[in-house]
Amino acid sequence: MAEAGARIVVGYDGSPSAEAALRWSVDEAARWDSDRPAPELQVVIAATAIDPVLGIPRRAKDAALERWLTAATDLVDAAGVAGSRIDIVPGRAVDQLLAASHDAALLAVGSGDHSAAPGSLAQHLARHADCPVVVLRPPARTPLSRRIVVGVDGSPESCRALDFACRHARRRGETVSAIYGFWSPVDHVLTFDLAQSDLADRHQREAEQLVAEACAAARSAYPDVDVEPEAIPVRPGPVLVDASAAASLVVVGSRGRGAFTGLLLGSVSQHVLHHALCDVAVVR
Repeated sequence: MAEAGARIVVGYDGSPSAEAALRWSVDEAARWDSDRPAPELQVVIAATAIDPVLGIPRRAKDAALERWLTAATDLVDAAGVAGSRIDIVPGRAVDQLLAASHDAALLAVGSGDHSAAPGSLAQHLARHADCPVVVLRPPARTPLSRRIVVGVDGSPESCRALDFACRHARRRGETVSAIYGFWSPVDHVLTFDLAQSDLADRHQREAEQLVAEACAAARSAYPDVDVEPEAIPVRPGPVLVDASAAASLVVVGSRGRGAFTGLLLGSVSQHVLHHALCDVAVVR
């Protein structure tokens, strides 16, 4: 994940969730790692009203566009973020944000609604963007939560997700809960068979070892971040959604260990995007 000297891109359309994304991005830029160059903040406003003769955004005739530009400018100026810019670009928001993601450190966008239903802008960007995507929710999360939840399963994507979570936690002084949700039909069969009971115990021990090793590596890389492992015998999607009720952010890899080859967004990340009760970051 290329962060140093790169850009934080945020999509803005005047909606409450887009305003939340812009405020989050301004705060993120201000907290950037002290040992890395500060990123440029790029606010992207997609202008779909195009002058048919000139082929450019009809700024003078589009009152909504003017309101969005004024609101974004006021917010960025008030924050005093150095190296920020606001770009009004013609075309669909999804196309312009995907193009802006090519060499960005991360892309922030509002969910549009609390469910971020499949097929939405947020879901499409999470599938196709070239950088981590942070989806900002309407204010439904616990206001004072200081915990970042990250899904861990031993895959390369989950390792990058854990690194993202630790870096974010270090910036904001938060803790990290690394959760490995696992499920086996054997573990959920009511039986008096000692062999099956032993197998369930072995699954639990293996899960605990996997997440403990991941956390040990994370603590070594980020000694100033409190990283706690959890191995829970529940399917990963539901367990991460449940944990999101007391989190400021849930971080997931774009695809987990069991994802099909070629699948752009795994079932767990889709489930979390759809149901989480806090902001969500999808890392690839």
